Amino acid sequence: MQTNLLARRALFIISMAGLLALNEAGHAAESASKTYDVWIRNGTIVDGTGQARFTADILVSGDTIVYVGATAGRTIEARRTIDAAGNVVTPGYIDLHAHGEPTQQSFNNFLAQGVTTVVLGQDGGSAGYEGFPEPTLAQWRADRADRSSGNDGSFDAEKPIAMTTWMRRAEAHGSEVNMAALSGHGSLRLIAGVGNEPVPTPEQMAAMQEVLQADLAAGAFGMSFGLEYMPGRFASLAEEKALGDTVGRQGGIVMSHMRSEDFDKISTAIDELLQIDAHVHVSHLKIVAGQRAEEGRAVLDQLARARVGGRRVTGDVYPYLASASSLHFLYPDWARTEEQYNEAVKNRRAELEAHLRKRVEERNGAQAIMFTSGPLAGQRLSEVARRLGKPYEKVIIDDIGFYGPQQAHFLMAETVQSLFIGADQVGFCTDGSPTSGHPRGAGTFIKVLEDYVGAPPKMSMERAVYKMSGLAADIMGIDDRGVIAQGRRADIVVLSPGQLHSRATYIDTKLAPSGVDFILVNGQVALDNGKPVPARYGKLLKRHRD
Repeated sequence: MQTNLLARRALFIISMAGLLALNEAGHAAESASKTYDVWIRNGTIVDGTGQARFTADILVSGDTIVYVGATAGRTIEARRTIDAAGNVVTPGYIDLHAHGEPTQQSFNNFLAQGVTTVVLGQDGGSAGYEGFPEPTLAQWRADRADRSSGNDGSFDAEKPIAMTTWMRRAEAHGSEVNMAALSGHGSLRLIAGVGNEPVPTPEQMAAMQEVLQADLAAGAFGMSFGLEYMPGRFASLAEEKALGDTVGRQGGIVMSHMRSEDFDKISTAIDELLQIDAHVHVSHLKIVAGQRAEEGRAVLDQLARARVGGRRVTGDVYPYLASASSLHFLYPDWARTEEQYNEAVKNRRAELEAHLRKRVEERNGAQAIMFTSGPLAGQRLSEVARRLGKPYEKVIIDDIGFYGPQQAHFLMAETVQSLFIGADQVGFCTDGSPTSGHPRGAGTFIKVLEDYVGAPPKMSMERAVYKMSGLAADIMGIDDRGVIAQGRRADIVVLSPGQLHSRATYIDTKLAPSGVDFILVNGQVALDNGKPVPARYGKLLKRHRD
């Protein structure tokens, strides 16, 4: 006991010496710099750690926060001064599940809500292939060989690419926000030639491992599954483990759109994910058609039990009760492709109609499906069926068609979703894109602050910001962002708390929120008095392996 006490005292003395050295270094840095790039004055700092807010100034040089504290009585010179009196200053937010191609699209819809980093390569589709076909294995290997032989890695929209080539282009191009990449399991299947086959050959499995290893070596943060989509839905647990365990051995994260989010299947789907020996992460946590708080608690208890057993298990969630979905989630396995669907309409119509009706009723009924684009925008499937005077399953087949317009499916209950939003080890995501047909793509993070921050049982601002930034950075293993502190990268958001309003709707999905005044990305003012600056200050982030 005495030995332990002495050891703790020694550790305390060493820690205090380190803190004093850091403090002196901070003052030295401040004194050495005659002019700072940005000076944020008089702000109320919510620093991303979850600790209580405090009033302080922030000094930025280059892309780095060099001082956080009082500046009264000192002469400070800065190229840009932002008076944050009456404002809340937070770290930039990290969107744990996003879509889009930053080398081709603007990410201003993310930036406008305070997001300074997005995690791409979700639902089984590798970062860099969104909007482009996956290459064959021969093409992928040729591109890799090209790159390693000194080729400049220039990007050709018609040419399939390896992740190393895409990363080089993303680094050169930049984006409005920082980019973190995942390798996608579905892309691995397509590159290796597995496609929709249920069991890869040993050679195909080796090829999938080859591509995955290359992606991780290039700086990917881990891998994503899309087990409710093709081709991911055909994967066995053995295949998931073989690839997921590879990620785990290298310290990466495995994020998954699970095999099912339905109320009667979600427990089994989580158990499947927990078989992987890695840090596993549940994407866009929800219970389809779950109505009772007890159902949400059961899911959170299942995740908590895994943590008690020593597992690293995290998740993300968005604050909306509808998902951006499609009719494909209603179709049976034997009518998943357009060709199969047309064949089923011709030869198995009664069976298809019965399946569609059963599936719609399982997912809260026809009133839960709202069309968000085209001439039916704003109308529910139930309304369209009444107007046409026929059952909704016939409307789907005869009037909507295989693809149909964009839809919002109101599948979640507030009693359940609010539990997930407040849960430990659960961050936030938009599951949005630059062309998102859902308000989450423009409003998620401000909606959390608007709707879920307040007196108990709601969250404090400190906890919400921690989940948006510090926790999210920890989940991804990003160690230089997510917290306002000396030495961290200057991704910073200045908010007017009384003006926060998420304005995007299911029809007008791209309306930017109000109350976001200034945003710094890597030390540069990227949102100035509520208006995005026409520049790309975001960087490609890479995972640093131990």
